[in-house]
Amino acid sequence: MELSAKYAYQVYKEKSFSAAAKALYVSQPALSAAVSRLEKELGIRIFDRTKVPLTLTPQGRIYIQAIEEIIESESNMRQRLRELSDMSYGSLTIGGSSFASYFLMSEICGAFHKKYPHIKMTLDIGNVGSSGVLWDKLKNGEIDLLVTYTADHSKYIMDPIFKERLVIAMPKEMKGAKELSHLALTREEILTGKYSREREIEDLSVFNHIEFIKYTDRSDTARRMTQMLGDFKTAPCEIKNARHSEMHYNLMCAGIGAVITTDSAIRQKQYNAENILFFLPKSKESHRTIYIARQHGTDDNPIVKNFIQTAKSYCTSAKESKQNHEGL
Repeated sequence: MELSAKYAYQVYKEKSFSAAAKALYVSQPALSAAVSRLEKELGIRIFDRTKVPLTLTPQGRIYIQAIEEIIESESNMRQRLRELSDMSYGSLTIGGSSFASYFLMSEICGAFHKKYPHIKMTLDIGNVGSSGVLWDKLKNGEIDLLVTYTADHSKYIMDPIFKERLVIAMPKEMKGAKELSHLALTREEILTGKYSREREIEDLSVFNHIEFIKYTDRSDTARRMTQMLGDFKTAPCEIKNARHSEMHYNLMCAGIGAVITTDSAIRQKQYNAENILFFLPKSKESHRTIYIARQHGTDDNPIVKNFIQTAKSYCTSAKESKQNHEGL
């Protein structure tokens, strides 16, 4: 902003040429002359000098409003430059309620914190209300990012960060499991991918006699489960208001019934794995992508940008680590 504009704005704030001159450390005659030259250049009178305290003319109000817009723009520019240069302050709110969100958010947030320790992170797990609560919060700006299975490319930017497989798991001792044991894979085979693709099960009617623990209606897992298994038998235990699969997995381990879980969950849950049978469905519904959803117009937010980059980098490293393990 030009010096003459700064002088005029200071006069506006002080409502006095003498007070403005004192604040600017210039003489009053020099200040008056600078403002008069500005008014002559613009062809308007900015101030009505006949009134005390000093007031703006109608043209002056338009000019001062434009100056304030310039000041705000310069302030925003400086803030963005500071954030881009050192990420020394700021905050971010991330939402998510699935099991994948739980372990991914902790790992990604840990990696992000190591790089940018001064950025405050708030995690919204979203265990209250319907499954649409977090989407509403994203829409309303209450959260910045949402870890989700559901892709809404029409309204949001969806950054794919991770892929996982849905897996059928059941205790070896549950009713009907023994007859299916020849189709099962080990936990190691699931996690490393070192198995013949012919062992993926295309005809899922072989599970018609197995009781499964249901998921909350309208959840992504429930939808995929119905697509793969059709009208499956349900176990005599129902979980209400559960937004992730950990409780389902624990109940399966306790012998209540079979579950649809993921290779991500299996990697996290090692307990009693030797007593569990794992099956890989050969179905497009068994392949799932995890996204980070965000509002349009967030590309210029350096905190959001760096978090997305950290998430993608972490997930790429995890994938490469798995591939290296497979090659051993």
